[in-house]
Amino acid sequence: MDRINRNLTQKIKEQLRPAVRWLEKSWLSVPCYFILNLYFVIRVRLLGRARIAVADIQNVEANVTFIYKSFNRQKMAKRLYKTIKSYYPNASIIIADDSEKPLVIPGADIIHLPFNSGLSKGLIAALDKVKTEYVMRMDDDELLTPRSSVHDQLKFLQTHSEVDLCAIQLSTKSEASAEMYNQIKMNKKLIIPAGTVIDGRVVVYKAANCFLVRTAKLRQVGYDPNIRMIDHHEFFYRAAGVIVSVNDPHAYVFHCHNRFDREYHKYRHDTEADSAYIRLKHRGR
Repeated sequence: MDRINRNLTQKIKEQLRPAVRWLEKSWLSVPCYFILNLYFVIRVRLLGRARIAVADIQNVEANVTFIYKSFNRQKMAKRLYKTIKSYYPNASIIIADDSEKPLVIPGADIIHLPFNSGLSKGLIAALDKVKTEYVMRMDDDELLTPRSSVHDQLKFLQTHSEVDLCAIQLSTKSEASAEMYNQIKMNKKLIIPAGTVIDGRVVVYKAANCFLVRTAKLRQVGYDPNIRMIDHHEFFYRAAGVIVSVNDPHAYVFHCHNRFDREYHKYRHDTEADSAYIRLKHRGR
């Protein structure tokens, strides 16, 4: 039944895609942008707050640094910072910002980079400043929810030394999202076979682009500064066989991606150079 529902949802999305693309290019994109943004605000409020034990909060604050890259989405970057602090008030947060108008958040640790430096360079700069044993890597259009459970992901990694990275989903339909990633294969041998279940989490080649990871292992894989935007698949391709990644199918962040943000997508969709570089880099593999 779940598979039938997923297939039906996918068909509906495919049928609606032309209409959405038309809206993105029309004058209606402006009101659509504000309506969608209002939906995000209301949805976050309806999700409520999580009740987290004091010991779990302190464990995250002592051992995890949250990092993310900000670009021309000031409200979202500030909203993410605020939600992290609402769950883990004393957590370390490092933001790499290459916006046209520099991001300003009083008291925040912000690395200001040249305009449009790119995602990879921003993450490299943020990672260089991390001093904790673990890193929570996020994007500026994501928000923590009561089901994100960063503290549970941390306890999982502290308990399972054989695992290096624990990913959570970008959708409230977390089980379906996790299953999609569980099916991805690559032409590389993993340290632990894909599909292995470890304490309810599944070993994968590639996971969602929001994860808690051991800092030393993230530095070992690193980010390619020559890739400005589309680093997701490339990162997990390099990570496969080097670190062990798992998916938590029950945890998720709220992904506030606004398809009608024309100014942002003008840069976000500028990926031809990245694609050409990646094809050349992996030619013959």
